[in-house]
Amino acid sequence: RAGSSGIIVLVVERKRVPAFAFASTVAAMAEPDYYSLIGVDRNATLHEIRSKFRAKVLAEHPDKGGDPKKFQMLNKAYNILTDQEKRRRYDATGRADKSAEEEFVEGFGGGRLHFEPRAKDADDRAVVSLQDRIIAGPQSHEEGFAEWLRQRDQNAMVLTDKDFMKTHLFNAAELSTKIAHPGPVHHMLGSPKTDAYGQPLGGAVQVLAKPRPLKKTLEHDEVLVRMLAVPVDDSMVYAPLKKSGVCLGMTGVGRIEQAGSRVEDLKQEDAVIILPKPTKYSLDKPVGTARTLVPCHEEDVIKVPNEILEELTPEQISLTPIIVCAYTVLEQYGSKLKPGDSVLMNAAHISAAGAAFLQLLKLLKLKPLCILPLPGAPRNLVRGEWGTKSAWQDVDVRSVPSATVRAQYERISENLVNLGAEEVFPDAVALLRWRDRNQRMLPKLALDGIATKESCEQLIHCVQSGDKDSQIVVYGHGAARPIEISPSLLAAWGGKINGFNIARWVHSVSANQKKMMAVMENVTKLVRTNKFLLETVLYKVGEDAITDAFSRASDPADSTQVVLIFPTLQEELHTSTEEQRKEKERQIQMQEEEARRRKEEEERDKLKTEWLNLLFTDQSVAGLNPEGPLPVSYEGGDLKAPTHLLVFIGDNPKVENAVLKEVPASIGSCGVLSVSWSQHPAGEAYVEFNLKAPEVVDGSWYLRDRPAFENQDLDLLHDVELLGRSLVETLESRLAEYALDWKNVILVGFGKGAGIALYASLMRLFPKQIGSMIMFSPIVLFPSYLSEKVQAISKTAPPVTQPLKIFAVWGNRNRSTPGTYRQLLAQTLRKVPQVHCTPDTLPEADHSFDSKSVAILQQLLSLCMR
Repeated sequence: RAGSSGIIVLVVERKRVPAFAFASTVAAMAEPDYYSLIGVDRNATLHEIRSKFRAKVLAEHPDKGGDPKKFQMLNKAYNILTDQEKRRRYDATGRADKSAEEEFVEGFGGGRLHFEPRAKDADDRAVVSLQDRIIAGPQSHEEGFAEWLRQRDQNAMVLTDKDFMKTHLFNAAELSTKIAHPGPVHHMLGSPKTDAYGQPLGGAVQVLAKPRPLKKTLEHDEVLVRMLAVPVDDSMVYAPLKKSGVCLGMTGVGRIEQAGSRVEDLKQEDAVIILPKPTKYSLDKPVGTARTLVPCHEEDVIKVPNEILEELTPEQISLTPIIVCAYTVLEQYGSKLKPGDSVLMNAAHISAAGAAFLQLLKLLKLKPLCILPLPGAPRNLVRGEWGTKSAWQDVDVRSVPSATVRAQYERISENLVNLGAEEVFPDAVALLRWRDRNQRMLPKLALDGIATKESCEQLIHCVQSGDKDSQIVVYGHGAARPIEISPSLLAAWGGKINGFNIARWVHSVSANQKKMMAVMENVTKLVRTNKFLLETVLYKVGEDAITDAFSRASDPADSTQVVLIFPTLQEELHTSTEEQRKEKERQIQMQEEEARRRKEEEERDKLKTEWLNLLFTDQSVAGLNPEGPLPVSYEGGDLKAPTHLLVFIGDNPKVENAVLKEVPASIGSCGVLSVSWSQHPAGEAYVEFNLKAPEVVDGSWYLRDRPAFENQDLDLLHDVELLGRSLVETLESRLAEYALDWKNVILVGFGKGAGIALYASLMRLFPKQIGSMIMFSPIVLFPSYLSEKVQAISKTAPPVTQPLKIFAVWGNRNRSTPGTYRQLLAQTLRKVPQVHCTPDTLPEADHSFDSKSVAILQQLLSLCMR
């Protein structure tokens, strides 16, 4: 502001660049006393003025030696004093010409808000009452035809040449024009936020600036617009997108780059505003103005007059729909307002729309009351019946906002007051309490720019009743959520809720396009005299962080209008060439990385194959470097002259040995030996393996084969071989001590220990075949690999004279051994010719070796010792 004059400077701000003044201050010049120049009194008649003027003008004529400047001033004085309207304005204000504000107010709504308001009964005379209509009797034929004609769709009744051109009376391919720009251009792409199941979550969209190719040709009625500026509004930030990668934007300003073959009214370099018909595009499928080049139909653009181009910058012209929206809303819905009346707003602090409303209201001598809801502030809401004090008196307002929110509120409030707001309130409760203290009338008009259920309800509580022509206008896009109003609240209030869409208004009548530009010409005059403020911040697509632009546009505490500007076509071509070069380099690098990765995989697969082939052979690492016998954790039974040796290998010796002590009493002359693999150094990694892991429970871990093996799987197979060879080393010394043969060994295993024992037996790690084997819930690593290895060994090893008897007992509640794994293991054992396996199921059993398992073991031992 310049001093205390109240003049507002129009500011355009580049991102992180200080604002600059849009127009210079125009110094006011006092006009001379025209009555003194002619030499008459202020109450002189026209006859007196003409007489004096003729005498003076002859004396001051330049041809007779008079002063040319004084001669010119005499003519100006005569023209003003002989024009009744100009003389009346000169007598009242001292100025003969209208100011920009006076021209705006006189032109607004037919001049109804001029200082001389129209008669009070003007609205009443314009309304035809139902009683007068009844008294008039039946309508005439002419009146009936006029009524029928009014109900017809005029646009559908008129057929123009363009309608014929839209039909297939010609070959559209022959009339198409090839787009001259060869490369891709930057697009502002939006994607909805989704949950883990791909369902939209709502809220602000996710944005990405990315070059994309254009279509190849223009249709006969299309134009290619080179975009200069696109405002970021709620319709872009909260676009209800249904898929990813949608080009955003429904409006913007640009210049014609190419025109279709049948486009006559638009030429190259003409400045246009893109504002498509709402019936052609929707918010989830926008026209996509947020890109460098936009192909669109001729009817979707509006030509910008030269008068506006000379005065305003492209980023300011891009705000035309926002400014005209504010103008038209006030003109249509504020028809019964008079200077001094109040208007309620709840989005005066949001983008350029709020600033436009405030400044227009100030010019029209109306008093804006602003509700300023900020994130983080206490939510004091009016609840209850409309018009009752209890709805707002009983609200608890003791919550105090944080220091940051208070600072934001004070800063924004000061800015709103400077723009024209009379009062600013944090919520509807504060407004109603202020109104009660000051005995003020509630407004008749409220403007909802937030457009949510809560915002609309709060405005209803703060306006007059419907019988006093009270209404709310929803002009904002909001967060693309439905507005739900309680029927009881709506019925008690009795007013109107109107919606306004600037694009629909512009295209409803062809004259509205001309009116739109006429409004902007009036606004341009206000801008020229520094009486209208449009504060913007610019983000260049392709250079600045676009996510920051959308974050700033969605911030309710930031009233600056975010505008996107775009690179030139030369910059796009350079970027395209650079992108192509980088893309080639990226492809070459990817090919090299792919070749290197493939080579590494081949080497890794080769080493893995060699490692797997060596496992369980004499040349394996475990075979060449054994790590000693397994420790014995329990000995029992007949150890002096046993006829059989029962060897138990489980997972938890401390728990299992306590149960195993019940076995010797029932098996006669049989020695019992319990070995512990978990206490051996080679079993450290196998102990930590989790049998409750998801891949174990669902069976996918057991189903792995050679190609799917990872390093951890190879290490586990190596550990199993080491533990199997250690088991053999332990049994060799005991069999020699008891003078027993391998056929006298009954091997009993549980869990991982059973898997170790099975691998040792089938891989021929034992010098001779053992007598029999009993397995309780065995955990056998990778049955597919076991089957493959057994078949390879069978081709070189000597045949077995008698098959090995194996009993497999499963717990029906054991989640560590799923059904797919049990079936795969059963198929593997059936393929081994030297094995005869008998499965069994232990009811109500999980993965544990307990007294139920011992009872089954005692029954099976009698079969094994025969």
